[in-house]
Amino acid sequence: MLKKFIILNLLILAGILIWLIIMYSQIRFDITHIVDYKPNLTTQFIDKNDKLVANIFDKQHRFYVKFKDIPPRIIESLIAIEDTQFFEHNGVNVDAILRAIVTDLKHMKMVEGASTITQQLVRTLALTRDKKIIRKIKEILLALRLETLLTKEEILERYLNEVYFGHGYYGIKTAALGYFHKELDELNIKEIAILVGLPQAPSFYDPTKNLNVTLGRANQVVRRLKTLGWINKYQHYEAINFKPTIYNDTLTRNKAPYVVDFVLKELKDKVKNIKSNGYKIKLTIDLQAQEIAREALIYGYNRIKKRDIYADTNKSTTKTLNGAIINIQSDTGAILSLVGGVDYRKSSFNRVTQGRRQPGSAIKPFIYQTALNLGYSTMSDLIDISRTYEYEDKTVKDENNQTKKWKPSNYESNFKGLVSLKYALVHSRNLATINLVNEFGIEILYRNLLNF
Repeated sequence: MLKKFIILNLLILAGILIWLIIMYSQIRFDITHIVDYKPNLTTQFIDKNDKLVANIFDKQHRFYVKFKDIPPRIIESLIAIEDTQFFEHNGVNVDAILRAIVTDLKHMKMVEGASTITQQLVRTLALTRDKKIIRKIKEILLALRLETLLTKEEILERYLNEVYFGHGYYGIKTAALGYFHKELDELNIKEIAILVGLPQAPSFYDPTKNLNVTLGRANQVVRRLKTLGWINKYQHYEAINFKPTIYNDTLTRNKAPYVVDFVLKELKDKVKNIKSNGYKIKLTIDLQAQEIAREALIYGYNRIKKRDIYADTNKSTTKTLNGAIINIQSDTGAILSLVGGVDYRKSSFNRVTQGRRQPGSAIKPFIYQTALNLGYSTMSDLIDISRTYEYEDKTVKDENNQTKKWKPSNYESNFKGLVSLKYALVHSRNLATINLVNEFGIEILYRNLLNF
C-alpha cells in the first residue's frame, strides 16, 4: 500500500514537472524583449538657449536613465518597500510566497501577490496583471530564467525605466522631471518615497489627484527605511514632515505648437522614428522671442476686433479674422519665432507655412535689392505710370474667355511719371516697381530670388 502511494506521488510530481517544462517551452521566448530592452523614448525640442520647447512621444512618455546614474537612495527605497531580499533571492521569494498563500487561503481569494521586483518586471513586460494561478506560475518560471540572463543591476535598470508612475509618466526619470521638475540626483528622501510608492497603484497615488493619499503612501516608505535602519531619526523626522511642490503639467509641455508641427513635417522623411527614438533636437527658435511674437499677435488681433468697422458693420469678419508672425534673423536666415495663428487649440492651420497668399508689398525689398545687384543706384529713374497688361487665363476652358486684362494702380490712385528708385521703395509705389521688373525681366528676378 505504501509502495503504491509513493509511486502515485512520484507520478503526480513527474506529471507536474512535465507540465511545467511544457509550459516553460511555450513561454521562454517571452522575455527576449526584456533582455534586449529597447523602449520607446521621448524626443525633446529645445530652443537656442537650451530651454525646453516641447516633448514629443509615441504612446509612452519616457526618458531613459542608466543604472549608474540612479542615486543609491532610490534603489534603497525601492527595495525597502517592494522587495527587501531582492539581492538575496534568485527571482522568487519563497518565504513571501508561502505567506501570501496563507493569506489568500484565509480570504479564499488572491489578495496578496508576494511578487519580487523581477516578477513585477516580467508581469509588466511579458504577461498580464490578471490574478490567476496559471499567470502566477508563468511569472515565477520566467523570473527564475530572467535572473540567469541579467544581473540584479540590469533588472533594476529595466524596472525603473519601464514601470508606470501615473499621470502619463513612464520611468522614474520622467516622473521626477514631471512631478518635481528635478533630476534624480536633486530629489530628497520624501520625493523619492513618493516615486517608489507609485507603481503599486499609479493612478490612485498620482500626487496631482490625491496628494494626501500619496503622502500617506510615501510616509510608509519613509517609516520602512527607518525600521530597516537605512535612515536615522533626524532624516526620518525631516522626511515625514516635508511637503513637496507638485507640478501638474501637460506631458508635451509644448510652448510653440506651430513650430513643433512645422519641424515634424520637415523631418518626417529625414529622421527615422522621430517620436520614439529619444532625439534631442535644437531649434533656432528663441522662446522669449516666441512669447513676445505670440503676445503681439494676440494684441493686434484684439485691437482689430474692437474697431468700429468690425463691431458695427461687419461682425461676420471677426469669425474668420486671424493672423501669423514670423521673425527671421536677417544675417543667417534663422527663424527666431513663428506663430501660425491666434489660438492653436482652435486652429492648428499654420498661416506662416501653409497659407498660400500673395506676398504683396513684402516682396518689394527683394525686387529693389535685385535692381541694386544689377547696377541700379538709389537715384536711378523709374517710370511711375499706368499700363494695361493682357494675359491668358488657362484655368478657363472657354477659349473666348481666356484673354484677361490687368491694370495695376498705386495705393494713392495716382502716378508721378519719373521717380527715383529710393522714392519708389520708401513710398511703396506699385507702378514704379512693376515697370522696374519689366526693365530687367521676370526671369532675372526669379533667379535672384532663389539666391536670397
